Amino acid sequence: MWTFEAPGYLVLLLLLPLLVGLRHLWRARGGRISLPLGLWKGAKLTSFQPVLAFFNALSHLTFWLAWGAVVLALAGPIITHQKKLYLNDGSDIMIVLDESPSMAARDFPPQSRFDAAKAVITRFVHGRQNDEIGLVLFGSEALLSVPLTTDYQTFLHEGLDRAQVMGLGDGTALGMGIAVAALHLEKAPGKNKMIVVLTDGDNNAGEIQPGTAAELAHSLGIRLYLVGIGTPDTVPLEVRDPRTGLTYSGTLEGGFHENFLRSLAIPPWGQYFSASSPGSLDSIFQSIDSRETSSRKIQIQVVNDQLYAYFVLGALAMLLFSFFVRKLVLKEIM
Repeated sequence: MWTFEAPGYLVLLLLLPLLVGLRHLWRARGGRISLPLGLWKGAKLTSFQPVLAFFNALSHLTFWLAWGAVVLALAGPIITHQKKLYLNDGSDIMIVLDESPSMAARDFPPQSRFDAAKAVITRFVHGRQNDEIGLVLFGSEALLSVPLTTDYQTFLHEGLDRAQVMGLGDGTALGMGIAVAALHLEKAPGKNKMIVVLTDGDNNAGEIQPGTAAELAHSLGIRLYLVGIGTPDTVPLEVRDPRTGLTYSGTLEGGFHENFLRSLAIPPWGQYFSASSPGSLDSIFQSIDSRETSSRKIQIQVVNDQLYAYFVLGALAMLLFSFFVRKLVLKEIM
């Protein structure tokens, strides 16, 4: 909200029209004569050419606008807004997303599994507050795409939006993905930590077995949510290899080793969910969101951003502009 700390000074703005009238309209006041010597050259004096008349009017306008800006600066302009201060810590959340080729299967019409996963992650992130969220991607290998951050725009635009099927090869290093997330969370100072894995496949790459990675997360006190994506049906698949630019089309036998994924959800720290439709995927993330939303103590702080410096600098710039126009363009000598 825009306001002023000393609004009484705004009364001075009422004097500006009077001063302008005295300066430019009152003929009896006397004054000085501006001689455009650069154009004279001994010839008979004539009225200003249109261009010079324009600069003359512009110099006067900027002069009076400058003094108006000075008055506004004296009034102490500020923008008042509210800022949320969280008095307790949020959660530390690592999202682990499968980039293997089968994630391009289109059994979440009109989206692929991968696009549906990205969409629900986006909605989940928008619903969180004061949580540190990071992103791990895995294919034939795993990497930390976005470290834990509260800058959700960076998470979405620099991490999730750039993720693509086969971005890390054509394998499924599920164990590596979970391990990378767990080791990163181990270093986080927060107490409430969790990993959310979205995958549709087995572990067929990487040096760490998923069971070992799940036990690591459990030993570190990290909750592990595994979301299996896909249907038991045979579905069309079309995937573009980002390394070669070639597109592959075919069909994919549906289903995945659900029992294998269930075995990784070690109670009480782990839980498995099966998502066979966009609606069920949304419901799963709503369930996770409600479980992992702790009570938050929030303090509202009123913040005032001072703006007077901008008006002072603007006034100075306009006064200098008016001065140089009259001296350099209009050739005023007094």
